[in-house]
Amino acid sequence: MKNARLSKILIVDDDLDLCLMLSRFLRSQGYQPEHALSGEEALDKIYAGDYDLVILDVMMPGIDGCEVCHRLKMQKEYNRLPILMLSAKDTEQDKIVGLKTGADGYVFKPFDIDELLAEMNSVFNRRRQSFARDGLSQEIAFHFESRFKYLEQVNEFVSDLFLNTSLASEEIWELKLALHELGINAIEHGNRMDPAKAVRVKCRLFRDRLEFEIEDEGEGFTLEQLPDPTAPSALVRERGRGIFLVSRVVDEVHYDNGGSRVRLIKYLNGRTSTQRRDP
Repeated sequence: MKNARLSKILIVDDDLDLCLMLSRFLRSQGYQPEHALSGEEALDKIYAGDYDLVILDVMMPGIDGCEVCHRLKMQKEYNRLPILMLSAKDTEQDKIVGLKTGADGYVFKPFDIDELLAEMNSVFNRRRQSFARDGLSQEIAFHFESRFKYLEQVNEFVSDLFLNTSLASEEIWELKLALHELGINAIEHGNRMDPAKAVRVKCRLFRDRLEFEIEDEGEGFTLEQLPDPTAPSALVRERGRGIFLVSRVVDEVHYDNGGSRVRLIKYLNGRTSTQRRDP
């Protein structure tokens, strides 16, 4: 990636005044800004251009920002293009949705210009660190307490999968959703949002498989006591659907320590052997 001071940035927002204001500011900071007024125009410019960052509004007519982000992050060629989302939706859940689409950063509207600049620098720095890594590590381990930090780190790891495995885009995207589900469940339901408790994640790459281990500090659960996630009565429940979804996108799911530790295995050579071990 080029030096951030010379970076070419695409601003995407249906508010022309905001685009022009941001363009003037970014130009004064040494960047090379351009703008697009719709999701469709943004995709056309990105496919034809060479951008270092996209500042993307979520709420736009036609193709909205989440769909633009999803389309780009599903393609190996554009997955590592940093995307910073802007949104008037200012709840934590809105930010989680944005990060789940693959966004690298998220800023609420109305925003302070210094806040936007700080988030841009954070996104640039994380992407430089990602590019500096020599391939996918044999083992990646990190602790986290924040749902937002976890989603950002999963997105970074998914970018490495695009570069260093032969998995199809759809398979990588499903793995990302599986990691999102289990990690958020571990924070919200395993640790019950206790800031004193952490979640530990290990990601290992072998020649024939990927292994993921997610462990929280909660009391665990009993698998048999979870409701059938396909039953209509389960739609309003907060537990069980994530585990059901995960079991459909990996080849093996193992539960240890009373359910507080989950190990996932995804084979890379087409082999499938779906198993589930009771907690």
